[in-house]
Amino acid sequence: MAADPWTHATTPWPWSFPRDHGSHPEFKTEWWYLTGNLDDEKGNPYGYELTFFRHGLQPKPTQPDSAWSIRDIYFAHLAITDVQSHRFLFSEKLSRGALGEVEISQKDMQVRIAGWTLQRKPDSTLQMAASDPATGIGLELSATPLKPLTLQGQKGLSRKSATPGNASHYYSFTRLQTAGHLTIAGKKIPVQGLSWFDHEFSTSALGEDQEGWDWFCLQFDSGDELMLYRMRNPGNKTDLASSGTYIPAKGPATSLQSADFTILPLDEWKTASGATYPSGWKISIPSLQITGEVQPLLLDQELRLKRTSNIRYWEGACRFTGTRNGKPLSGRGYTELTGYASPIGQGMKE
Repeated sequence: MAADPWTHATTPWPWSFPRDHGSHPEFKTEWWYLTGNLDDEKGNPYGYELTFFRHGLQPKPTQPDSAWSIRDIYFAHLAITDVQSHRFLFSEKLSRGALGEVEISQKDMQVRIAGWTLQRKPDSTLQMAASDPATGIGLELSATPLKPLTLQGQKGLSRKSATPGNASHYYSFTRLQTAGHLTIAGKKIPVQGLSWFDHEFSTSALGEDQEGWDWFCLQFDSGDELMLYRMRNPGNKTDLASSGTYIPAKGPATSLQSADFTILPLDEWKTASGATYPSGWKISIPSLQITGEVQPLLLDQELRLKRTSNIRYWEGACRFTGTRNGKPLSGRGYTELTGYASPIGQGMKE
C-alpha cells in the first residue's frame, strides 16, 4: 500500500499567527467556519452560518502550468435562520478553483470563492460577504474578537478517535462582536450580536466505527463560552474521544474530556424524507457545576445541499437555559448534527 501523501495531525502544531489563519495545503481538508446569533433593530432574532471549505484531491496538480489545473475543490455553505418568520434559508458555492475563481492565502485569512469572501483585517476584525440572488439571501458582516483565540484540545490538537492521526489542528475565536446586515428575500436587515469562529485543518478525523457527531458552541450571557462535541459510535454510544473546552469570561480555558460531561437528547425531529434528528439536549458538567438544556430556535434547520455531494446535516441557532453553582445561566449558540440523514461526506465539518 502506498504511503499517504498528506500530512496527518499527530502532535501539537507549532502555531504562528497571522500565518496560521491562512491555508495549510499539506493537509487534505480545511475549513473556516462562522456562526452567530444576531438581532435586528426591533430585537427580532436571527442566526447565520458561513463556512468555507478546501478539500484536497491530489498533493500536486497533474498540469501545474495549466489554468485549468486542479489540486483542490472548494465549497462554501451559507444559511440564515429567521426565527420570527419561521424560515430557514440556505445556499452553497462549489468551485474547482480554476481560472482564478478561488483565492486562498497561505499567509493570513484571505478566502474567496467567486464573490463570497472572508478576510482578516490588521485589528483582527473578520469581514465576510456572501449572497445568492437565486434564493434572495446574503450577508455582509464585520466580527471583532472580544477575547484572544482559544486552542482547542491539547494545544490545538483536537483528537476525534483513538486512532493516531484521526485528529485536527483546531482553534477558535469564541466571542466576536458582530454588526452589519443580513439579506432575506432581497431586503437588507441591519443586525448586531455575537459570532463564533473555528478554523480546522486535518487529513483524517473519524474512526471506522464512528457514525457522526453532535457539536455545540454556547455563548453565555455571563461572558463565558462552552464548546462540546460528542462523537457517536453505533447504537448512539458516546465515543471516548468526545471532548470540549470551557472558556471563562476571564482567565485560562479548561479542557474537558468525555468523562467530564454528558449530553442527553430530550426529543427528536423528523424530516419530510424520514430522517430523524435529536432535538433538545440536557447538558451536565459536574466539575463546573453546570447543568441545563439546549433548545433549537427552529426545528427545521437542516441544510440539504445538492451540489456538495448531496450532503445533509443539521446546523442551527439554539438557546441555553440552566444553572451554574445553583445560579441562573443562560445564553445562545449553535448546534451541528451529522450522520443522521446521510453518510458523512468529505465536505462537512469533520
